[in-house]
Amino acid sequence: MSGQQGGFTRRAFVAGAAAAVAGAGSVAALAQTGQAQAGKARRMLRVAMIGVQGHYSYVADGITAARDCRVVAIARSMPGEDIDKIKAGRPWLADAPVYDDYRRMLDEVRPDVVGVFMPIARMGEACMEAAGRGCHVASEKPLASSIDELNELRKVRDRAGVRVTAFLVMRLYPEYLAARQAVRDGLIGEPVLVTAQKSYRWGDQRPEYYKDRKTYGGTIPWVGIHAIDMIRYVSGLEYASVTARHAVLVHKDYPECEDCGAMLFEMCNGGQATITIDYLRPQKAPSHGDDRLRVVGSKGIVEVRTTDKVFCELIPADGPPRDLPRPAKKVSFFADFLESLRGGPPHVMSPDDPFRATEVALKAREAADTRKTIPL
Repeated sequence: MSGQQGGFTRRAFVAGAAAAVAGAGSVAALAQTGQAQAGKARRMLRVAMIGVQGHYSYVADGITAARDCRVVAIARSMPGEDIDKIKAGRPWLADAPVYDDYRRMLDEVRPDVVGVFMPIARMGEACMEAAGRGCHVASEKPLASSIDELNELRKVRDRAGVRVTAFLVMRLYPEYLAARQAVRDGLIGEPVLVTAQKSYRWGDQRPEYYKDRKTYGGTIPWVGIHAIDMIRYVSGLEYASVTARHAVLVHKDYPECEDCGAMLFEMCNGGQATITIDYLRPQKAPSHGDDRLRVVGSKGIVEVRTTDKVFCELIPADGPPRDLPRPAKKVSFFADFLESLRGGPPHVMSPDDPFRATEVALKAREAADTRKTIPL
């Protein structure tokens, strides 16, 4: 990659966007970077992808909602990985070269931003390789498969001065934005009890790597992490401790892929939160997933259910139940991240948010494995 394009060097881009790593106080620095580029052509952001596992469409399709960026390369995350499926029906990816070695791709292409879609328990490996080379990272969740790996990724990110986010995309779903706003506006008083559900169809089959914890990583950090993040995001409460259980009771040909589980959290205000997860939603159900969130406050309740239809209701203490107004459409999570790197509005996830969600998920998995209560 050349050292300068559109009057804006890659080094300047990384340095300016990396100001967000410091937290909320960095917003002004990002804005300053954006203002410094006023009147100049927006530099084309060069995006690479590692792997096509999980929700790779978040980048493959999300990039079409962003401005002035393109996918410049795709690397397999394992031998024989089918890259054709990502290019099918996406002419904007047709010319992207395919690499068998993602490290070689990073060295030769030197992208600005890397989307990571490895087999679940290998996400941290590629995130560190990309961040260590000065690339901003947008990763499938979880960010790491162990607390040690997560801590090392944080160190790599800080040394490189880059941003790392995780595709916890429910933060931008209109119904959860509406629920969050209701809590922020004090419409239910102080949140004291939260319940959440993530229920998925199993489908015809799952990838082979789901059979082994070493490559799958566990259903709590893969599925439960969404609910873990949404409880914190919507209620504003922080976690204090967790106890959990999980098991393989139905899909026993996948012996290390838990198909049901439950978590009980103590929150920092003394309240409680519970999460249930399962792969047991009937195949003929009208949607792949059935997501639910209920936040009980001292003065009311807000409830959300997302299937093929959306239910979003406020039950206040001083009136009848009513539907909550919500944004007309979803915002692309990936486009939101890219614009924040350019000096636009702050990303929907702070620099710490994806790390905290991953930490809580990994410790909840430990609590389920050990049947102990784990401090958070």
